[in-house]
Amino acid sequence: MVENPSPQALFDLWKKQIEDGTQAWTKLMGQGQTADPATFWRPYMDQGLAAWSKVFTQGPVTPDLMTQWKQFLDQWIAAWSKVLEQAMGTEAFAQALGKYLDQWLTVQAPMKKVADESAEATLSTLGIPSRSQVVGVARQVMDLDDRIERLEDRLDALMTRMDDLFKALGEHEAAAARRAAGREAPPA
Repeated sequence: MVENPSPQALFDLWKKQIEDGTQAWTKLMGQGQTADPATFWRPYMDQGLAAWSKVFTQGPVTPDLMTQWKQFLDQWIAAWSKVLEQAMGTEAFAQALGKYLDQWLTVQAPMKKVADESAEATLSTLGIPSRSQVVGVARQVMDLDDRIERLEDRLDALMTRMDDLFKALGEHEAAAARRAAGREAPPA
């Protein structure tokens, strides 16, 4: 390692680390293996941090070195974003991620079931309704509300029919009264 590293030397070191990591990733994915990302990247990241730690311990931290460090971090983030975007856009990555998620869900399902049962038992012991009980009551209330609305609609329809019948009955009685009055009237 150079005593006073120049920005170009730091950039070359960083570039070599990125290329080595990318080649290792490509080789691993090309073999069809599903790797644990933490296991894969840890040695690479440890190597990079060790190199930078060595740079910082070789001399006092100067503003120039901190500026170089900031530039390095900005470039590092941009490069990783590009590399990861390319890696994550592949079908192999999608399949590996899908397998990982399936495995994770398979492992999590029994633990979630145990946690749910434990929470249910605790709530029951405390006399507090569980989420499923509250949802059940809410569903029953909604069903009752729907039934009441249907009854109100039917009652409105019956009231309308009764109003129509009373109106027709009143008209019929008025017509019958006119006919009766017309029969009783003396001929003139």
